[in-house]
Amino acid sequence: MRAFTAKHYVFVVVIVTYLALVRWLRYKRTNRIASPFTDGKRPLSSMTTQEAFEIMTQLQSLEFPYAMNKARSVALLKAGGIPTMSKLFAVTGQNNARNAGRRAVDTEVLLRESQTQPRDSERYMDAVARMNYLHARYRKAGKILDMDLLHTLGDGALEIVHVIDNEEWRNLSDVEKCAVGIFHRNLGEDLEILFTPLESFELGWQDGLHFMTELIEWTKEYEKEVARPTATGDQYVRVYVDSATKKLGKGVTALLRQVVGSDLDDTMRTSLCIEAPGPFVSALLFAIRNTRKMLLRYLALPRPEVFAYQSVASTPNAEGLYNFGHGGFQPWYVQPGFWSIWSPGAVLLRMFGARKPGSKGDRYKPTGYDLKSIGPPPQEGKGLEDMRATVEFMKGRGAGECPFAGMKRRKEFVAAKE
Repeated sequence: MRAFTAKHYVFVVVIVTYLALVRWLRYKRTNRIASPFTDGKRPLSSMTTQEAFEIMTQLQSLEFPYAMNKARSVALLKAGGIPTMSKLFAVTGQNNARNAGRRAVDTEVLLRESQTQPRDSERYMDAVARMNYLHARYRKAGKILDMDLLHTLGDGALEIVHVIDNEEWRNLSDVEKCAVGIFHRNLGEDLEILFTPLESFELGWQDGLHFMTELIEWTKEYEKEVARPTATGDQYVRVYVDSATKKLGKGVTALLRQVVGSDLDDTMRTSLCIEAPGPFVSALLFAIRNTRKMLLRYLALPRPEVFAYQSVASTPNAEGLYNFGHGGFQPWYVQPGFWSIWSPGAVLLRMFGARKPGSKGDRYKPTGYDLKSIGPPPQEGKGLEDMRATVEFMKGRGAGECPFAGMKRRKEFVAAKE
């Protein structure tokens, strides 16, 4: 070793310097995020909505873009494991091969918009108002239960923590978990979701970390209580999972189901009728995930801000609409272009049977989406008055309001609407 070091002195110095640089830069952003709340400077209860948004932005665009996207996808899949939700998808015609692709993209677009825009921005308010309108008639009819919506909100927080802690190069800090909690507390309030099942509803929560912990624990218990295998849940998986590899044979589909199953616990696997991964698949995924962790932690420089991941388009296109830059098997709202058609990811998807952006003319709406009308075709262009009232209410709530205040105003607003 001594002889090798002497012979390759410059090489060794470069490698050691690079590894030290990676170590320093890798934790620099983490330490900066936590610094206002460390060493007793400030309690987590003092974290503002704006600070929570800035932390969420860094998690999504710089620290963990892969994990945050995956967490959103897994949470959306798990919604089909709740019998009342899977039955609703089936009854409304959204759980079939023709409509499922658009429904999934519309839902993801609305969630991305609400997760990436400031709470006092027009885009956030439009996204939330649109979700409220699309849910409203099903809530009034008792087809969407209040606890189902609380579960969906909770799964969003649960999967962020679960995926990052299991697959990323480091775990979330308490400061970051607090930000995740504040975001989901605010989003739940804006979506008119009742928090009454949570233990500290009457007394209130100390901070975002406290709220998130209770929400996640309640979500897990609710899944154990209501998640059961149903025909509609099985169909949900066949539409959203099996269809992705239907042209590649049963063996590939079986492998995909095991990969998806590895992200779920026994309760949700059983409810969704998905197989647990076998020893070979488990070992393969363990090796891949841990290799990625090691490479990111010790060898890869952190993502610089100039290459920040963009979940949604930052500005509208010439039509005044927003294009979606993350095409799947059906390229809804994706504008045809060299990169959207010939990027490695786009080419790979087409090998699995994906449609090319711009195919079938206007079928996949390449001109983009409008947050005021996005959703199933029967609801396009409808609900503008309801949405306007919701936006006006949100504008009047006060930008400086404490994240854990406003419960009384929300209750009064919900009672007035009823």
